[in-house]
Amino acid sequence: MTNPFHLKGSNSWEWPVASLCLVLGVMVSLAWIGKANRESRFSTLDADMTGRITRGEIDERELKRLSSEVAKLRDENTKLQNAVVGNSQQAKVLNEALQSVKTWAGLTAIEGPGITVTMSDSQNLDLLENDRIIHDNDLMRIVNELWAAGAEAIEINGHRLVARSTIRCVGPVIQVDSRVVSTPVHIRAIGNTDDLYNSLNLPGGVAEEFRSLDAAMFKMDQVKLHHFKAFAGSTDLRTAKLPAEPKKTP
Repeated sequence: MTNPFHLKGSNSWEWPVASLCLVLGVMVSLAWIGKANRESRFSTLDADMTGRITRGEIDERELKRLSSEVAKLRDENTKLQNAVVGNSQQAKVLNEALQSVKTWAGLTAIEGPGITVTMSDSQNLDLLENDRIIHDNDLMRIVNELWAAGAEAIEINGHRLVARSTIRCVGPVIQVDSRVVSTPVHIRAIGNTDDLYNSLNLPGGVAEEFRSLDAAMFKMDQVKLHHFKAFAGSTDLRTAKLPAEPKKTP
């Protein structure tokens, strides 16, 4: 009787098929492991951030560096909080002063009333192409006007602005602190609502200029309560440093 499990000679098809199945199984396993590693790597991120990394909108190495810096700041904050627990009046005063400076520098979350300005490219084909597009200097003019009107915090498309923030045109896109900003652009500001609103509505001001071109390009709303996240960029100083203490004269 012939053994049904007996493999034939080297010219039989069983060995090639078996080898192919083995290789296919290894490839499927490696692909599954790779997918699991990628998912675990992004498991601590929210859906929006994960999607932006996948689409290449965010440099993963830069994100890791910033996350490390945030962790360092949180650790320093914890040490200060532990000092306050010691019920030292001096430590409490120091912590209050530090929190005030961090708030002014944009390194803490903040909330308050203000306005929202929405800017969009025009769909009016009768306008010149240059007039239909929102430019970097348009954003800078609005931001400068808001600071001058007493804005206490400003963000553009969810990104908090600080003293070292940059707004510039790189090729066909606008970048805010090296982050690509696409239209519609939402500029939110916290401060005295009436002052901020009226500053942009001055005769001959920014709002009037855009409305004369296309009213749909510029919209402004007063908001009872804004919630801003802390600045998420780098705060490292590569060149500047604290001055040396002057030597005491005898």
